[in-house]
Amino acid sequence: MAICHNKKYEREFIKNIHDENHHCERVAGSGSGENSVCDVLVFTAIKHFMVEVKTTKKKKFYVRVKDKKQLEKMISVARKINAIPLLAVKFKQRGWKYFDLNKEWSEFIYENGNEVLIS
Repeated sequence: MAICHNKKYEREFIKNIHDENHHCERVAGSGSGENSVCDVLVFTAIKHFMVEVKTTKKKKFYVRVKDKKQLEKMISVARKINAIPLLAVKFKQRGWKYFDLNKEWSEFIYENGNEVLIS
């Protein structure tokens, strides 16, 4: 997906979080460069989240190898700073679904050479 389209969904995610009265910030340079760990940081009174935002038109979310490596890196960094690694997937026409990658990484299965998240 083009970076300009991803920004649209990152901003939509941020608006949703602000509507729930939580503070969040889009990470500068998210989606670009090898050092990019996540797209958005979310801060609540009790917990902090590192969030990667993805979108798909399909009923299943397919994780490419590049994305899997980035998610694994985000999980590793989140554990070091006591944050929760979160994958926010916008299923077009169906809405958002959030996955705590500390708990729900097991929901990914292998299919046709890609990791698949059943939704």
